[in-house]
Amino acid sequence: MPSLVSCVVAALTIAGRAASRSYSLSKTYDASNFFNEFDFQTTGVHTGQPDDNWSWVTYQTKSDAINKGLAAIKDGQIYLGVDYTNQLRGQPGDPGRPTLRVQSKTSFKHGLVITRFSHLPKPVCGGWPGFWTVGTGNWPKAGEIDLYEGWHLAPANKVAIHVGPSSAIGQCVLEQSAQTAQVLTGNCDNDFEDGVHQWKNQGCQAEEVQNGIWGSSQGGIQALEWTSDYIKIYTWPIGAAPKNIADEKPDTSSWGKPSVQLQKSSCDTETAFSDQKLLFTLPFCGNPPGNDQFWSSLAADGKSGPTCQSITGAPSCVDYVAKNPQEFKDFYFQIKDIRIFQEATQNKLSLDGNSPSFTFDYETSQPGGGNWIGIWADSDAQAPRSGSIVWAYADKSSGSIRLAPSSSMSSGYYKAYLLSEDRTILATVSRFNYNGNSQSGAAFSVKTHYNTNCAGDANNNVEIQPGYGTCVNTNCGVGSLDIAAAGNCPSGQVRISYWQNANCQGDWYGYGYGSRGTCRGLWSNGWNFQSMWLSCADPNTDCVKQGTCTYAPEPAVGVCRAAFQLKSRSGADCTGNVHNDLIVQPGEGKCMDTDCAVGGLDIAATGNCPDGQVRISYWEQAGCRGKWFGYGYGSRNTCRTLWSGGRSFKSLYVSCAKQSDDCVSQKTCTYDQVPSYAIC
Repeated sequence: MPSLVSCVVAALTIAGRAASRSYSLSKTYDASNFFNEFDFQTTGVHTGQPDDNWSWVTYQTKSDAINKGLAAIKDGQIYLGVDYTNQLRGQPGDPGRPTLRVQSKTSFKHGLVITRFSHLPKPVCGGWPGFWTVGTGNWPKAGEIDLYEGWHLAPANKVAIHVGPSSAIGQCVLEQSAQTAQVLTGNCDNDFEDGVHQWKNQGCQAEEVQNGIWGSSQGGIQALEWTSDYIKIYTWPIGAAPKNIADEKPDTSSWGKPSVQLQKSSCDTETAFSDQKLLFTLPFCGNPPGNDQFWSSLAADGKSGPTCQSITGAPSCVDYVAKNPQEFKDFYFQIKDIRIFQEATQNKLSLDGNSPSFTFDYETSQPGGGNWIGIWADSDAQAPRSGSIVWAYADKSSGSIRLAPSSSMSSGYYKAYLLSEDRTILATVSRFNYNGNSQSGAAFSVKTHYNTNCAGDANNNVEIQPGYGTCVNTNCGVGSLDIAAAGNCPSGQVRISYWQNANCQGDWYGYGYGSRGTCRGLWSNGWNFQSMWLSCADPNTDCVKQGTCTYAPEPAVGVCRAAFQLKSRSGADCTGNVHNDLIVQPGEGKCMDTDCAVGGLDIAATGNCPDGQVRISYWEQAGCRGKWFGYGYGSRNTCRTLWSGGRSFKSLYVSCAKQSDDCVSQKTCTYDQVPSYAIC
């Protein structure tokens, strides 16, 4: 019988060992797909300024970055750099040095992210490189993790974490005992400041004094592990990473104490962080490193060394960056790959027997836009290698999918599969009985199709219950309705109500009707509306036939054939009252009066104006008259914050045009000086 002492020692040994978690590879970014999987952003979150931190930059589009050699594939790896050949003036108002800000198109929540670098940006006065994750939502409430960051001649990487106010998410702090990096500021609340050790917008910060990779010409490896219990950050120089770092199913339990860690006991990470996207950025100067104090008074290494001014002889950060391009030749990231792993869970598929339709609950560790659920006859020996009777996408990690029985389905036994895009079987419901003689309780069900003859991919699969209706967003991508035969809605009473904007808002264009068991082509082939309200109703009861309502006239040009559509709102974050609601057609522009009451433009996703080409021209007086204060630019499907919060201009002229073509960029015109006071 073991002694009490030995039992206690064994228990402590087990407790001190990290719990084992099993991960499987979900996604890889490398030379084969990086430039298609990341967006090249031309501004920060605040689109009214070149960079969120007022850095001296000109962020490049994808095409410009590739043409100028700032983004490339070198030696089979991803190169992200800056312009290091052109000497610039660096005068007030001049565009900043060309550089990059690239962000992943897809986000992730929980999992393991391993990034293998073969080169990291050389520390240089004026440089401020960053590799972050940023939350999908309002900053900082959505959370931000700065995995790699520092400025000037910093000797080590400083990991920083920014979260929303403690009043909303509770305490969120770093604990020195849980990590190896030296805690510099412990409170991750982005609004916290004590006037001595931590200032507002700094968040919590830790300096990596062990296993440093900062500025390494050999690169290094970083890993971010995010679970419901903790967020851990690991850093290793080349050759020092765990042996299983290259495995497709790495076990992190042997990795030891992390460089930085947020624990559940000291931070509610589930509340503090929304889904995150990856971001690489290579800015210059800005706030704070470009400020006079950081350039001419504080040590370039952040310790006790000389200042950047004394090292470079330049009077300011911008002056040095502008006139010394050669110093930034080695200011670049080179990346072998970024691998994202998800915690392994068993793929599951089950059928809810209480639903009048086929309702499947599913769960998968391999989420993807191509995953789907299909039904086959139990006797079909080719299933699931070909065909299916009915199907629908299952593109989340878990959820419920409802499939309406096909009119071709008779009584008998069937089977269902959860499949990946290439028809790999993820999970199975092996055999279930369907009584084809029993009527569905639904009024009708429809599948929406892009083509007008119900051919091609199905976009939506909707079931309408008697006495109810539902709004279906089409985004001008639906040309027909495949209305199933099953249901109890009488012939000719499938009512279709057409709406200009998504969510059945904006102008209403009237009704159309269809019947079960038919393909119903839609008005304007789907090009002139963005949503429709579907219900079962007698045509004789609609307000148009009864003469109690009127619908909007057919638009000369449909909303989806426009360059862009926007609403001007009082709030800079696109909240508050709507002052203008307009559609701008290709090749035209429109003047809209704001009367100093518009702080943001809510630019819809619809239209064909390319990213970054929604041009905004600021005018002092109504009617686009008086002094002209220059241009700004935005993109569709964004909220565009306006200069001065809307208080220093009374009208805007909006159009779709390239920034490179405007007279300011071509230096063929000058704009009026911004007033030092709000004219309103």
